[in-house]
Amino acid sequence: MKIAVPRSLSFKLIRSALISALALGLLISAIQISSDYFKTRQLPDSEMATLISLLKEPATAIVFSLDPGTAHELLNGALRHPAVSKIRIVLADGSVFAQRERPMVSPEGRSVSDLLFGSRRDYSWDLSTRFPEGAELLGRLEVSVDTYHYGSVFLERMQITLGGTLIYALLLSAITLVLFYLLVARPLVSVIDSIVQVDVDSPEKARLSEPVGHMDDEIGLLVQVTNAHLQTIDSSLRHVREAEDQLKRYSDSLEFTVAERTRALSESVSQLQATQNHLIESEKLAALGGLVAGVAHEVNTPLGIAVTASSVLGDAVADLKAGFEARTLTSEHFAELLQVIEDGNAMLGKNLERAAHLIRDFKRTAVDQVSEACCEFDIRQVMDALIASLHPETSKRGVSPCFECPEGLVMRSLPGVLTQVMANLVINSLHHGFSGVRHPEIHIAVREEGERIVVEYRDNGVGVSKALHERIFEPFFTTRRGQGGSGLGLNIVYNLVTRKLLGRLDFQSAPGAGVSFVLDLPRRLPLEPGSPGASPIPGAPS
Repeated sequence: MKIAVPRSLSFKLIRSALISALALGLLISAIQISSDYFKTRQLPDSEMATLISLLKEPATAIVFSLDPGTAHELLNGALRHPAVSKIRIVLADGSVFAQRERPMVSPEGRSVSDLLFGSRRDYSWDLSTRFPEGAELLGRLEVSVDTYHYGSVFLERMQITLGGTLIYALLLSAITLVLFYLLVARPLVSVIDSIVQVDVDSPEKARLSEPVGHMDDEIGLLVQVTNAHLQTIDSSLRHVREAEDQLKRYSDSLEFTVAERTRALSESVSQLQATQNHLIESEKLAALGGLVAGVAHEVNTPLGIAVTASSVLGDAVADLKAGFEARTLTSEHFAELLQVIEDGNAMLGKNLERAAHLIRDFKRTAVDQVSEACCEFDIRQVMDALIASLHPETSKRGVSPCFECPEGLVMRSLPGVLTQVMANLVINSLHHGFSGVRHPEIHIAVREEGERIVVEYRDNGVGVSKALHERIFEPFFTTRRGQGGSGLGLNIVYNLVTRKLLGRLDFQSAPGAGVSFVLDLPRRLPLEPGSPGASPIPGAPS
């Protein structure tokens, strides 16, 4: 199959080369012709000046002696000049002493020459002699010049120049076209032919043939890149087929996994309810009784969502299996079902994890914390990664956290703990601080003060009243009971900062003025990682 090209690159190139060569040649020719024109205009003056230098002295002697025979011989000699059409000697009283002339020729092109240089030019020189008493005017020598002698020469040179320019443009365009065809057009046509011959039913198996001699130029690179993309398509299709097999195996075990996790969560809820009863009976923890019910409510919410997600996953798996067995499963339907399964699995995992975290946080509330390796890290890199990971949550409220930190600021501490602290502060602002705020903002600034690292966190939310400042870090204290608040976030933050990071945490707020948390942390922890007695981080899996 041959593909016809309506307007080939060769045509465009020859047209562009011809126009460019003509334009450049005409410009150069115009400069040359202009220079030649001005020189030609000055040529009659210079030749007549030379002629008079030869004739003036003999003409003066002839007039002085009044010798008409010699005068006619002199004028006949001057008339031999091809440009001289008329010459005469006029005496001082105005009478013509001697005169010779010939008619002006009128060939083709005379009008153009006359337009450029005029039809003729007249010259006159005084003939005088010197006496002791002074100079005496004897007469005048008058010469008429036919300018066609100079104009015809100029027009011939101009035609030669323009003709040479046209020939130069045509030869340059032809050479350019041949070179372009050999170096570009023919290899491209061979590449196009290779593409046309690709089997549309299995394009991933196709490979383009590389034109000979074009391995290291742009055409060879085009073929290599195209083949690399075809190889990638082949690999991607293999991965899709493998993913289909894995998805089938995964769907078989998904229902069992959901049932097991649901049973485990049910047992955890039972344990939580038992713990609630124990806390209510204890006078020392009597104030936490109502909060336990809130935690149980928080567990029931993700548990219900997890059950719903499990049902959705079951339906999607059944639909996928039915389509696969009936061989009616299209790529679009497969992609939709895969997206439903991924979303459902993500929802299931997220809510199961949330419920597990709530139970774990409630059971631990400032007890053993997960040990973490102490290492040296770049604060900006850690915080940038945290802000990026929180983007799905911050974007829901239209918040783009502003982070300020000097480049290259390094501390040796627990990056995981610091990340959890800042994440809890951000989530706390999103859930509690921006109700009714039109343009929510979060600012995080890090600075170095000697051997201390100061992290300042603030938002422009609704703030916290003065009466609640003393309770803000109490466990299970929340202003959004039943609306997603567990009351453990800021308590965990306080324990992590003071016990794990060995720092200080200051809090300031006022209604309508947002909140401000200042973390004063040591730049280097005194305890080495893995030292005895290190407590686990709250929230880590047990």
